[in-house]
Amino acid sequence: MRTFIGIVVTFFIFFILIFIIRFVYVVPENHYSILDQTGKVKLEDYPELKDMSFEYNADLSVEYTEPINLELEKINFRFNDEVIGTAEINKNLSELEDFAEPYIDEKTKEKIIRKIYPLQKEFLRILGRNAEVYDSLEDGRFYIDIYIKDLKINKTFVINRNNIFLEFESGGPKIFIPNI
Repeated sequence: MRTFIGIVVTFFIFFILIFIIRFVYVVPENHYSILDQTGKVKLEDYPELKDMSFEYNADLSVEYTEPINLELEKINFRFNDEVIGTAEINKNLSELEDFAEPYIDEKTKEKIIRKIYPLQKEFLRILGRNAEVYDSLEDGRFYIDIYIKDLKINKTFVINRNNIFLEFESGGPKIFIPNI
């Protein structure tokens, strides 16, 4: 009888370990994910700025050709028509962190430089570390306005990202339940 109980307990512990390894994972910290479906940036006055959009992890991705003399001034987070927060940046686009190796555009044969600006901390600061602000966004539209300054003429223009979808995931242990 003791042997049978020992086998059952061993099998049960083995099953629990397999379950934990297979279906339990840890999200290291609270974070927002973003889906930006606004489309490519096309600015007639600034053809060197090829694209400015958001990566899934909420980083701002910038693609441009040299020379460029534009500054990422600030980013406004808007819900419907109300600004709910601002990230002050004031960095030249060429000073941003490298995202990947430059590449040659097949159509134009121009060298495209790719930079990135991490915004996860700003999303958490503005929208909340526990999705307290994000929960209120469910019934409205979320927009992001990117303010770019032309350093030659000291003029600011705005790039509107207006097809934004956000998702919040809290940190800690999670259980993955597969669809059957």
